[in-house]
Amino acid sequence: MNSIKETAKRETTTASQKFVQMGDRETDPDKKEHYYKMALELEPKNVSALNKMGLLFYQKGDLREAIRFFDAVVDSGKVRNLYPIYFNKSIALKALKEYEAALNYISKALQYSSGNLEAQELKRELQDIVDEKYRRQAEREKQAEYAGVKSEKTYRSWNPPTISVLANMMYYKDWHAYKHRSDFEITDAQKQKIVAKLENKEFCCATCNYYTNGACRKRKRIHVGAKAICKAFQPGNR
Repeated sequence: MNSIKETAKRETTTASQKFVQMGDRETDPDKKEHYYKMALELEPKNVSALNKMGLLFYQKGDLREAIRFFDAVVDSGKVRNLYPIYFNKSIALKALKEYEAALNYISKALQYSSGNLEAQELKRELQDIVDEKYRRQAEREKQAEYAGVKSEKTYRSWNPPTISVLANMMYYKDWHAYKHRSDFEITDAQKQKIVAKLENKEFCCATCNYYTNGACRKRKRIHVGAKAICKAFQPGNR
């Protein structure tokens, strides 16, 4: 029984390979595809037919379908040296402008053939493209951040915290946890000192903990007027 199955299997493989050879001899892409499909109907894991179908679809511009066939070769588990498959997939991904994925697969290809000059050149080309992509992206982000800061209106309002909140900041060491305490008593002297600091603009954005180089960290680095103030004010020197 086993010998019958083995014989049938050999015959199927032989017939499948014959269709592959017939496809190789054709110059018409449609006829090529026909014969390779015939081969795969007999032997779905015929890696030669799968790879050639992938190349055929690559030449026709159907890159996703080409990649599907290249992946089928890998999934078959029948190929030990995957260099040509990974190389083919890399050039298909490059054509799709998926440069990082293409770089990944050409790197995998070189694991099987590290000295291949064509693959080395393709990897250098892809690495340059990816590096340039990230350089431009970083530059755009930098310009956007700069433009965002430049286009913001400067905050110039005078809207200080309440006297009690300021008193907590100045005289109570745990003010950040209890800044809304209702039982914290303010002496007249303390109140007068706070009022004087506000009137003299000693309490203002320029003396706030969030103020750095003309911008407010609390307000996403928006520009602020040095003599402005808002509810988020924190005295830098208490």
